[in-house]
Amino acid sequence: NPPPVRILSKDEVRDKITPLWRLSYKDQLDKKAREMVNKSAMKIVKEIKGKFRTIEKEARRDPNRSKIEVYDWVKAKRPVEMDAPTPSPRQFEYRNKCEFTCGFSLSPKNGSGVEKDDGKVAATGIEAEGELKDANANEEFVKTPACGFLAQGWSGGVYMPHILPNIPDWACGLSDILNDFLKSSPIPPYDSKVHRGLWRVFTLRCSIRTKEALVIVLHAPAKGGAGARDGGLDDYTGTFESEKKRLVEMLTKEAIPVPTRDLPESHVSEPRARDGTDIRVTSIFFQEFDGLSHPPVDHPVQHVVGKKTLDERLGKSLFQISPGAFFQTNTEGAEILYNIVVDRVREVTDNPKETMLVDVCCGTGTIGLTLLKEGVVGKLVGVDIAAPAIEDAKVNAAKNGFADESVTKFVASPAENVMPAILHEIPRSSPVVAVVDPAREGLHGIVIKTLRANERIERLFYVSCQ
Repeated sequence: NPPPVRILSKDEVRDKITPLWRLSYKDQLDKKAREMVNKSAMKIVKEIKGKFRTIEKEARRDPNRSKIEVYDWVKAKRPVEMDAPTPSPRQFEYRNKCEFTCGFSLSPKNGSGVEKDDGKVAATGIEAEGELKDANANEEFVKTPACGFLAQGWSGGVYMPHILPNIPDWACGLSDILNDFLKSSPIPPYDSKVHRGLWRVFTLRCSIRTKEALVIVLHAPAKGGAGARDGGLDDYTGTFESEKKRLVEMLTKEAIPVPTRDLPESHVSEPRARDGTDIRVTSIFFQEFDGLSHPPVDHPVQHVVGKKTLDERLGKSLFQISPGAFFQTNTEGAEILYNIVVDRVREVTDNPKETMLVDVCCGTGTIGLTLLKEGVVGKLVGVDIAAPAIEDAKVNAAKNGFADESVTKFVASPAENVMPAILHEIPRSSPVVAVVDPAREGLHGIVIKTLRANERIERLFYVSCQ
């Protein structure tokens, strides 16, 4: 039997979506530092020592096999040195990208709408007591089309972002517009359990610095999703185009409204977060997808209105971001991160103008172009599997004064296919540093071996989102 559906309190939703919110920021950093030691540093050392033990056993069985000494750094008392965590300049309302899933908010039919002293009030848009309900007794709930976060899976309904401390005002303001649209639309949200309905996910990006916002509307085919019933019961072709036009008009009619928030008492609204006023939606895309999960990064989008990209300022540079391109979700935090890379590269580059940076998984070129702009390297070659990101990188190079192909080169390809040739083509007179910023699955083995085997690389940086 499925577990009973329970309407979560606001604090319970925060626990699910932002699990560290109850801790002070100092305690959050301390916790993350301990996790880095236990789950990363110690794990690395343990795995490497295990490799050497295996090699030693094999050498004892095979007298012709040469003995390999354990690396000196592995034998040190603290094999992996770790600096203290660097705090983010902004602790609240920092996200520049949000994804809101379409579904239904739930509230008991007998909900009073009055907040209780114990704080157990539903965060689904209609406040009500946090009661236990039978998952199959749908008549117990009022279901309202909405978009937000799935705090307890598809059956538990969607919860509004307004209560979460990491979500900025502009995202909540767009959420209000989108929820007004969903409530009045004759086309229902997509139901992933039966694969019917149309509206699936709203992806929102924003730059507070350039006052631009980009919206991607992911939807099932108008003729019906994978679970469409016979007889045209789930065919929305007759109303889709008019609803599409109506949504575009609602999103572009005026600046994004300032929402009413419901944040915890510990929340401190930072003055810079209030810069997010007078932001308008400047780009809208629709993306049709009939698959059962989520579309791949290179799945096509349809440009509907406005600009085809979003501009963001980061450090001394201006970057163009396409709909599917990766960009750090905390702009000010990314600046701190990239400045650390700049400082570490500066430590090893005696001849910056001749130093070549190899930027693996370069995305839109943010790290490499930042290093060029800061003058710590003189040349850049970037590789990324996503062709749209590489096109952005080329544009970004030109935007920031590095269009000369003798200075910057960007290649759209899986890194493992081109890395050996790229490193081979670098002039012997050029010092080399490398940065890798892979997706969560990490680097391909060929890339790792190629980088490790190249003795010319003076410093290697691994930027990780994990």
